[in-house]
Amino acid sequence: MLSPLSEIMPIAGIAFCAALAQGATGFGFAIIALPFLLLVMGSLDAVGLTIILNLLVSLVLVPGLWRQAPKGPLARLSLGSVLGFPIGLAIFLQASLDWVRLAVGVIILAFAATLALRRGGNGAPAGGGPAAAPAPPSWVEIPVGLCSGAMATALAMPGPAVMLYLSARGMAKDPLRACTLCLFTLSYGAALALQTAAGATNGAMWLTAGLAAPATICGAIVGHRLSRRLDETIFRKIILAILLITGAYTTGAAILA
Repeated sequence: MLSPLSEIMPIAGIAFCAALAQGATGFGFAIIALPFLLLVMGSLDAVGLTIILNLLVSLVLVPGLWRQAPKGPLARLSLGSVLGFPIGLAIFLQASLDWVRLAVGVIILAFAATLALRRGGNGAPAGGGPAAAPAPPSWVEIPVGLCSGAMATALAMPGPAVMLYLSARGMAKDPLRACTLCLFTLSYGAALALQTAAGATNGAMWLTAGLAAPATICGAIVGHRLSRRLDETIFRKIILAILLITGAYTTGAAILA
């Protein structure tokens, strides 16, 4: 695990940028942070660190957003997540660093491609048609939550499945952001507890998390304030570009390793 100042500084910078995106959009911390933390740290401790810092972001933001979260979808997604947590933990305990790098890269690319196709790459539904697709039935939220929960404990990435589902459902920006952040509080809390019980965390990881915590909190607060001022279309283009570049780099590095 890393401790020298020269290595803590890039970790703190990564955490700030990822928390900024999470605070502004309700997702993106793990998608942005995990590939670079895997690169800097060179071990699966990056997954545990991502879980700790992402939980911190959620705890900072959720108290002010809880009332905006739609309780029905949140409850069903949470139930599915609880079912998925042990599945993801079993996968994580059997995973190798190279496998995790490749899985992260492929998931990010798939997520970015799906967002681009659904939104036409500019924040509007692809095709520009005025009619919205029918909302999925509410029971679908349980298997979506299961997939999210499994990805939370396996890869510290509960967001892609939930974001794609809520986007398909047509949920507005503010309740979507509140719903995902509330769900992530449960997901990362459970993931941290399970990984700790399985012996996958250590004192050095907690020390690194403590050193990176101030930058993480600052990023979350700045992102939360920016969420009301940023043009949503432009911001989505920026996030999509980051996803494509990050996913391509991570996948290519894993294949060539």
